[in-house]
Amino acid sequence: MSKKKFSVIIPSSKNETNFSLLKTLKNRFSDFEIILVIDASHQLDVETLNEINLNTNKLIKVENSTRGKALNAGAEQATNDYVWFLHIDSNIDKIQIDDFDRLKKNSLGYFKLAFDNKRNFINAKGANLRSEMFDLPFGDQSFLLSKNLYHLIGRFDEELKEGEDHKFIWNAKALGVEIHEITREIKTSARKYDDDSAGQTFKTFFKTIKQAFGFKSERIKNIYCFFTKDPKSLESKTRLRKAVNDNELINNFNSHCLNILKKNILDLDRPENKIVIINGGSHNGYLDKLGLSKYSIINFPSLGLGKVMEEVYELCSPFADHFIIAGSDIPQLESKHLKEAVSELKSYDSFIIPSKDGGFCCFSTKLKTLENIFNRVQYGTNTVFNEFTKNLYNYKKADYQLIDVDTLKNLQDMYNELRVYKKINIEQKALIDFIDKRKYH
Repeated sequence: MSKKKFSVIIPSSKNETNFSLLKTLKNRFSDFEIILVIDASHQLDVETLNEINLNTNKLIKVENSTRGKALNAGAEQATNDYVWFLHIDSNIDKIQIDDFDRLKKNSLGYFKLAFDNKRNFINAKGANLRSEMFDLPFGDQSFLLSKNLYHLIGRFDEELKEGEDHKFIWNAKALGVEIHEITREIKTSARKYDDDSAGQTFKTFFKTIKQAFGFKSERIKNIYCFFTKDPKSLESKTRLRKAVNDNELINNFNSHCLNILKKNILDLDRPENKIVIINGGSHNGYLDKLGLSKYSIINFPSLGLGKVMEEVYELCSPFADHFIIAGSDIPQLESKHLKEAVSELKSYDSFIIPSKDGGFCCFSTKLKTLENIFNRVQYGTNTVFNEFTKNLYNYKKADYQLIDVDTLKNLQDMYNELRVYKKINIEQKALIDFIDKRKYH
């Protein structure tokens, strides 16, 4: 039994008829979660459907599916900490249970490639050489990684008809994710080489080169992590909800804050920046409606704030020069402050923007060994800033404070400060107008 629990995600084309892989998986790796994703239009006879249901944990149907859509849909419903993206025509007879424990922390693993037709050994040799020399495995070698790392890298491109695996690898490389071979062979079908092996080989080679020019991106230098919640969640702004007894008001206030956050994200959306949204819930439909689903979204529905920050830091900090976290309910917080949080790291190890309630609303660091400090603090008190910073050295405190809105007084104070700003963006102005209309100032 593997120490790492995997969810196996298997996309299937509209014309697939052979689902024998599912039974093999169930028999050999019974403690893994098996997820099959098919196009909603795929017509399956009763016997095949029974076979699928018998050998899978979940059958997901996707409208107008592409491989990218199928892979993402499977990952969204995966319940284990690790995911294995696997092609339906793979032969896994040589794969052993202990291979999965060889997956390194914070890395993306793949298997050596072989074809089920020995005539194609040169094709396999070329694919393995490409993978080893350039860290460019493709989907038929299967990808293994933690679910959180998958979310950090970002979803597969759902618009691409082909090459979504290639683009995913380039996105991982931009982060500096280690891509390593698990030296065991996985076999795949050589059907596409049957009619014209040499021609298909050259076609694949030139397509790979062309895609590399299109998919290669700048190395990520800064990872910005924004902590959010569904604006309608009753767990959001509990003290303010109790004070005003008006859930609609709080829901709308939260929505305005998210619009301000979106403005900040768009301002920071540059090749050298990675945007990560830490969703404090199990559903992120509200982020889809905001048009933010193209960014990395990681759900942490049940952990305390300190534990979440610690896990997010541990996940993100190895992959960038600078790690920045910020809240989403500070209307005064603008992209200029977030850029300042990076620029100050030229002179300091860490930078922090305090909030007027004794906490902080933005923290940045270039240090890689800070995991324990996040969970030492009792959040929700007026001593958060002092408790947090006593564990820091060579840090700079911003010479201003912003208001984290948790109470009615916070709301009123924030309004009084923000409305007299010399420069105010459209989203902040919309919030001020909303508060004016509701007369909570």
